[in-house]
Amino acid sequence: MIFIFSKVFIALAAVVSVATASTVSQKRQEDLASCDFVFQPDAPVDPNTDFDIEFNFVIGRSLSIETGGGTFNAGSTATENADDTFNVHDDIGADGKTAEETAAILTGWVGETKEGIAANWLVLSVTCA
Repeated sequence: MIFIFSKVFIALAAVVSVATASTVSQKRQEDLASCDFVFQPDAPVDPNTDFDIEFNFVIGRSLSIETGGGTFNAGSTATENADDTFNVHDDIGADGKTAEETAAILTGWVGETKEGIAANWLVLSVTCA
């Protein structure tokens, strides 16, 4: 039960982080990596899940942990595929990192599993422009 509450708290913190993004400097907001991901859940997921919020959490939390700092997430958009994988587009940046440095971190996630709220997610592919 405590585990579920901690995930909900972290999700709320991620939403607040996105909601307060207007306080982030304009330079940081313009230096975002624009990436396309393919994720596969480790278990069946509820089709009523808001997958945009789920992937905002997964990507933002994972990047923040990896860089040890804050992130600016412009918002994820997710589409479920017939094979139960998900295509996700996200524009995201990390404190103190250029778009290129952020992209290098994100593309290094291929083959890793990232913690989510609805499931844990295997990163099948990442491409960044």
